[in-house]
Amino acid sequence: MDEMKQYKIKALEEKHILSTILFLGENGVTSKTTLYENVSKNPRMPDKLCELEKVGLLNVRSGYPTSIELTSKGKAVYEFLREIEDIV
Repeated sequence: MDEMKQYKIKALEEKHILSTILFLGENGVTSKTTLYENVSKNPRMPDKLCELEKVGLLNVRSGYPTSIELTSKGKAVYEFLREIEDIV
């Protein structure tokens, strides 16, 4: 039997991912500290951000402070999430 196909959208399945995208969409470029304070301090957040960066939804810029922002693709996903939120 073939292995199950891996979908990029799987990156959105983890806890706090949708909230992260919504927060970044509403607040623009954000420091990692601000994101953690407002979304989650889960110890896996760095891994989750790395996965979102890997699928092209956000950019993480090292430095002090580390800044995070949605890419154009991430902004498009944000707009869809806002539409879904309006429906719900």
